[in-house]
Amino acid sequence: MRSQLRHIADFLAHETDFRAGLKYVAVNVCPSGDPARLLLLRTTSAAGLAHLYDFGFREDLISLGQTHPFFTDQVLKHSQGGDQITGISHDKEYREAFRLATGQSDQEEFQMTIITPISSQFTLTISIRTTTLNEEARVDFEILGSILNLYLNLVDQDLWNPNRSWKRRVALPGQPLTERQELILQLIKEGKRNHEIADRLGYSESLIRQETMVIYKKLGVSGRKSLISLSEHESG
Repeated sequence: MRSQLRHIADFLAHETDFRAGLKYVAVNVCPSGDPARLLLLRTTSAAGLAHLYDFGFREDLISLGQTHPFFTDQVLKHSQGGDQITGISHDKEYREAFRLATGQSDQEEFQMTIITPISSQFTLTISIRTTTLNEEARVDFEILGSILNLYLNLVDQDLWNPNRSWKRRVALPGQPLTERQELILQLIKEGKRNHEIADRLGYSESLIRQETMVIYKKLGVSGRKSLISLSEHESG
């Protein structure tokens, strides 16, 4: 799944249409190579979950920004408000609960739903065609959550308002760096590579790579070499 994550991070770094970005995630994230079923939810003030975006669901279950309560109830039941990756197996009990709640049968090609907390505000569920959630897979989905957390932070609209278009906030030369970007910039100046910066700061390498690209745009440089040359010129 690591190769998919690299492609997803690179795609989101340049994609300005939010819906297209999440669709790309759904189509490319599943290790089997098949499209996943994806649902993005926002935590509400009443500790509930509100629909933001979906991909791969039947229209009679999710449409016009409305999510069937079965899905949000499953997320609330299994995540329990935590920040850990959780897997819901589509076993006999799950499929029976699905049938009783919706009056339909579950789509059998999906064997497990992964609940991926993105932040205290956003939660992603991804239904995939596998029954395994081992430690390596958990790390992969944690990385995906970090990538999407950065991507969501670049969105300059009210995500919960379905009547508004979603456009990414574009980093422009001259914009101030965030505190995290300042830390990353300092480590770049020290000659650290992305994986070393990720280890030092405790973030995923994909997140560091995306933040580095934002830094380049804000400082008006084309890449790491240009950034180092600019720093040496300023210090000289």
